[in-house]
Amino acid sequence: HELRTPLTSIQGYVETLTEEPAPDAVTTREFLAVIQKNASRMSRITEDLLALASVESPDYRLAVQPAKASELVRDAIDSLGGLIADSSIELRSSGAPDTLVHADPDAMNQVFGNLIENALKYGKSGKQILVGADAHEKEVEFFVRDFGPGIASEHLDRIFERFYRIDKARSRESGGTGLGLAIVRHIGQAHGGRIWAQSELGSGAAFHFTLPVVPQPNPVPQQALTPESTQESS
Repeated sequence: HELRTPLTSIQGYVETLTEEPAPDAVTTREFLAVIQKNASRMSRITEDLLALASVESPDYRLAVQPAKASELVRDAIDSLGGLIADSSIELRSSGAPDTLVHADPDAMNQVFGNLIENALKYGKSGKQILVGADAHEKEVEFFVRDFGPGIASEHLDRIFERFYRIDKARSRESGGTGLGLAIVRHIGQAHGGRIWAQSELGSGAAFHFTLPVVPQPNPVPQQALTPESTQESS
């Protein structure tokens, strides 16, 4: 259905243009603009479907390595700042610890990219997006928070499903494919983490995910010296 709708639109406008003996220039430009918009939408859906198929595959493997939580947040803001360059949104860090976590940096860039793009589309009225992390005993909890209209509670348990939309018309208008959060969920689970959303209407939305902490080696206790051992060593 998600591909059929734009494809049907493209076919309809192409047929109209080809059947019209001499379409005027203004109508032709309008029709071509609609065709281009729908073709771009099909391209985005196809790319996200391929990405989702990849992370859902049994052969999907992560290149996990120790990484500082603070560096993951900083890299996300630095590399994804271009998403908001032409908007009035401020993307900034809310702080993150230097705790080492198990992470695939490229996969994390995809996670942060999808979450920040989601916040930009649906929370831009809040004028800012915060990215940060908090350390816990065995995991670090990352978050992307916007200050837009928020999400009603009945949607929070379903927004990570593929093609699930709170407002279908608004989502299509903003260019959303309905697959970004599903991709994020699978990447998070592949890391052994959890993911969830929190929101109240009128107070923005926050998307959280966790990564496991890299265990620190236990220090080897030094044997206390006794008078006997001191004499033996001498």
